[in-house]
Amino acid sequence: MQIRYSLAAAVLLALPAYAQAPKIDMDAFVIQDGPVKVDEGDILAFVQRVPEEQRGTFRTSYDRIAAVADSAFVARSLASKAVQDGMDKDPVVQRRVRQAQDAVLADVYGDKLKNDIEKLNLDARAKELYAADAEAYRTPETVTLQHIMVSGMWRTREQAREKIEALRKQVTDGADFLDIAQRFSDDMSKTRNGGTLPPIEPSKFNAPTRAAIANLKKGEITAPVEDESGFHLFKLQERTPSQIPKFDDVRDKIVANERDRIRKDRSDALLQQIRSSPTVTINQANLDALVIPIDPELLRKAQEAAAKSAPASK
Repeated sequence: MQIRYSLAAAVLLALPAYAQAPKIDMDAFVIQDGPVKVDEGDILAFVQRVPEEQRGTFRTSYDRIAAVADSAFVARSLASKAVQDGMDKDPVVQRRVRQAQDAVLADVYGDKLKNDIEKLNLDARAKELYAADAEAYRTPETVTLQHIMVSGMWRTREQAREKIEALRKQVTDGADFLDIAQRFSDDMSKTRNGGTLPPIEPSKFNAPTRAAIANLKKGEITAPVEDESGFHLFKLQERTPSQIPKFDDVRDKIVANERDRIRKDRSDALLQQIRSSPTVTINQANLDALVIPIDPELLRKAQEAAAKSAPASK
């Protein structure tokens, strides 16, 4: 019961803006067993592993916070036992601990660089990019079609053609296209879309369909279109022409792309700066000494033996 009351306060720290978070005592213990203690600050640090945009929601769940507390407590208890056994004195273990610390600090520094870039006001730059090449943001032509399919999987070609012709006569005589699609179409996606395909670029269709819908006007129905799956009817609902969108419609996309570019450029430059530092020295002999040499002849014989013992493929 004690852990529930201790964690109740911690959970509130990162609630969304509509709730007021209470002050947190970073040193207040959550779980303790003798010298092993996990405090609220430990929990908050552990939660930093959760993506920033998910932390608020994460912190509203008692079960999640309790699980974090338990994981931190178990890890610290095992670490304490390792110290009691003197394992922390092992030179290799000490280096692993240092590497874990390096990884955390590297992540923190990476987050700093990311946050610095997020703060950049790129509106003016986005306008420059748009003005320089507005054509790059042109949207393709799209069509919205209603669809009826008669499968040729369990019918002869003649039977499938006869049925699609009969369905076409019904819709051209005035029957509701979507009603006929719902009742008779073999297209399994009709349970999701009701017979209306989402807007799509004509170039995404196969050649027979592209040809059939190329000059189709709104409300018109194609002749039967045959492909490897059977026969199809299409009714044009909407044709949206290719167009250059207004700046305001693509601003967010341009800003996001430019932010990604800046982030990559700065990251690449930083890595290049680190690796090409004039004070960097590589001891090639010591690096080579870490690699266990393999006799090429022994390797060849081992590969041949493995090949001979492998079961033959059928």
